[in-house]
Amino acid sequence: MKILVINGNTKKGGFTSDALSIISSYLESQAIEVQNIRLCDANIKDCIGCFHCLRTGNCVLKDDLVDIIQAMLQADGFVIGSPVRNGLITACYKRFYERITYTLGFTLLLEDKYTLAISSVGYLGGKKVNKNLLGLQDLFHTTLSDFIFCKVGIPPKMTADDVRIRLENGVKKFVLDINKRSSKGFVKQMLLYVERIIMKKIMFEKNPEQYANVLKCWREKGYL
Repeated sequence: MKILVINGNTKKGGFTSDALSIISSYLESQAIEVQNIRLCDANIKDCIGCFHCLRTGNCVLKDDLVDIIQAMLQADGFVIGSPVRNGLITACYKRFYERITYTLGFTLLLEDKYTLAISSVGYLGGKKVNKNLLGLQDLFHTTLSDFIFCKVGIPPKMTADDVRIRLENGVKKFVLDINKRSSKGFVKQMLLYVERIIMKKIMFEKNPEQYANVLKCWREKGYL
């Protein structure tokens, strides 16, 4: 088993970093291969909206995201952590998310992966959006094993060690879901089916050349 741990916080140390360290340590104690990526240390350029990747599967921008995408394709699951920033996600995670949406989201190349998402907020806000984006839901449709969301206060009064048991229980369920190949459940499977129909009718059939790579991936999956 290979797990990719992604830190979307620009801050060194703190709740997110410590929570991911606790989870990484548990995974390593179970002889699970872990790769850690801190997004703010990676060279990830802004998406320029050229849609070249939709047609070809390749991005015109050459940076660290090329290797990150390969690591995501090879991983069995993702542990993703990032705090709330002004009711939303962090800027560096947003940049990363935009760049992988067309190559890994529209193509549904991550739909058989599993995700454990971790987030925190000072007082309130951001819970729903961080669950969707950090959990790689919506277009990516990974199976979300757990979403751990903590109100840490400003200045922080809660540490990752205060919720160690919760973190360890979350990662245990995450590993179990991967080993059991737990399904998404009937409702989520139906939502994915409906979304495929809508995308096919509204987007793909009207402009198949623009979505050539997406169509190729869907044919390989038996969706077309």
